[in-house]
Amino acid sequence: MSVRKTLLNIGFYGLAATITAAAILIGMAECYHWSLNLTTCMPVGFYQRGPAPKHLKVGDRVFFCPPVNSPAMKQAMSGLWLEYAPRGKWACADHLMPFMKEVVALPGQKVTITKSGVIANGKRLPNSRVVTRIEDGKLKVIHLPYRTYTVPKGMFWDYAQGNFAYTSAYYGPIPIANILGSVRPVPWLTIPGSQFWLKVSKR
Repeated sequence: MSVRKTLLNIGFYGLAATITAAAILIGMAECYHWSLNLTTCMPVGFYQRGPAPKHLKVGDRVFFCPPVNSPAMKQAMSGLWLEYAPRGKWACADHLMPFMKEVVALPGQKVTITKSGVIANGKRLPNSRVVTRIEDGKLKVIHLPYRTYTVPKGMFWDYAQGNFAYTSAYYGPIPIANILGSVRPVPWLTIPGSQFWLKVSKR
């Protein structure tokens, strides 16, 4: 057998194996209710969706429909910073993909936004300093004013540790009714540290 034919066979079987593995992974994702996260909010990889928490608590990881009426969200949508879902896939307004974040404050609890980061219930959240400008400082990013907030009744405050994670520090607290379910990472199918891959100058 010639070298050329051998290489062609290797390429063919390699492609077939890749397609087969992808098909198996897609099938497992459908069967086990997995979602693929490619954002910098949480580590890149697969997360298993579950029912919404019956009693929401700090530390829960949830996916939810984002708000669309705040100035920050309008800026994000007009700037095409967000992901959109195929029509009919999710019930979120304006066909936005659900957000996946961690709950850090519940109704009645305090959150303070400072220039050095966000403090929730007296605990400083890692890597939470808001980005104020992007595009080499040319575009000002809308975020909530620096001050202390009390989470209103029926709402929660979200957070994600990744670089340039778009959180409640920009668009405000989220109605608990917007929660679609809970999420947890699928073991061995997420990449630790990948939420820090995107480098953003935090001005």
